[in-house]
Formats: sequence, C-alpha cells, structure tokens
Amino acid sequence: MSITRTPLVSFSEDSGVNVIFISNGVNNSLNNDGLRDLLIAITDAQTSADNPILITGTGERAFSMGYSADCKKISDKMHIREAYSLGTTIARAMTSSRQPIISAINGYALGLGLEIALCSDIIICSDTARFGMPEVVFGIPSLTGIIPEIPDRFPGKVFSRVKSGKIFDAVQAKESGLVSTILDHKNFVKQSVEYSSKVEPRLLRLIKTSHSGSQHRNIVDDLFFKIYDPDCITMTQLERFRNRL
Repeated sequence: MSITRTPLVSFSEDSGVNVIFISNGVNNSLNNDGLRDLLIAITDAQTSADNPILITGTGERAFSMGYSADCKKISDKMHIREAYSLGTTIARAMTSSRQPIISAINGYALGLGLEIALCSDIIICSDTARFGMPEVVFGIPSLTGIIPEIPDRFPGKVFSRVKSGKIFDAVQAKESGLVSTILDHKNFVKQSVEYSSKVEPRLLRLIKTSHSGSQHRNIVDDLFFKIYDPDCITMTQLERFRNRL
C-alpha cells in the first residue's frame, strides 16, 4: 500500500526491537487513516526482523487519546464500518502475532488507544500514565472487539475499571493487573526499548495460546451494527472532554 500523505504511525528498529510510534499531534488521536497506518506498521514489523514489537506514542501527553472523526463521518455507517473493520483487523494481527507485542504508555491511553494496548501481550507505562474508556459515557463504540475479552486476557479488576468509563492512574493500573511494570517518565522510550529487548518470546507464545479461542468476540461482531446508533454519538463533547484533561 502506498501513502502519499505524512503517515500518522511510523516504524523503525532500535536495539533489536521493532518500534512503532503513534504520532498525530499532542493527543496522538487515530482516525481511519491512522488505523490504516497502524496496520501497515504492524504488518511491516511482523515481516521485518523477528524482534519484539513495541508500540508507543510520540511526546509525553498521550499514547493515544482515542478515535477521532467529525460529526458527519461518525454518523456515516459506512465510515464507521471501515473503522471497525480496520480496528478488528489490527486486534487480530496483534493477538495472533508470533512476536511479543508490548504497549508502552506515557501519558493518556483512552478509548481506542486503550483498546490497542489491551490487544498487546504486555502493557508497561510511565508513572504519569492514565487509562480509561470515557467513550462508554459519550456513546462511542468499541472498534476492536477486544473489550469483552478483557476477563480472558487480564486478571483482577481490569474489566470493571474499563467498563466504568472512569480514568485511572498508573498505580491503579498496576494494582488491577493491567500493567506489568511502571517506569520513570524520563527517558521513557529508551527504558521501554530496553525492557522489550529482554522479553522472553517462548513464554509469551504460551500466554497467546491460552488466550486464543475466546467465546466473546463473535457476540461483539454480531451486535455491533445492531446497537450502533449515530444519533447518540457525542464526539464534539468527547473532544472537549479530552482537551480539558
């Protein structure tokens, strides 16, 4: 696939780790173009050197603060169907990857940003990280189908925290079992690359096997377009909410 615009996601190799950067302004929000770029980057990382894959965001404000679209696009079922197709394809690519995938959260991981992190094998974060699914409150649907799989993939209180729509911090994420380790926000990317380079692939393959075959995703796929109601979407209010954070 050829891209004539500036990609919103980039891929490079660093110290034996395939690093993917989400890069779209201070919030690193993802629209359909960003989802396409992320899928391309993941595919490139999987067909490149057989290294661990690290996904992170540029800057210190956000890993990604979620999906972004204007009111016209969010009300267009064809547009949202494309977003859903891209999101679920990304989720399948990540959860079935033979390489370990680590999401490194510095700043906010909200909505679709959190969903992408939830598709990873391991989530690490900085001490300034914040997590949440405020989309639940604003009527924005899940675009990856990963939310119902949380109980299969993560122990403890992760599912209850996510479905509440409330934002929680790094310590709460660690206590609930979402995050494996918390790193200092200074030199966060360098520390994350060092952490990722030490991940044991064989152990994570066993984890992936235990996660496969979830009973929940088909339910999400079947119901998504039955319950999706563009008249209930309040994207403008969600953007205002994000900008106040």
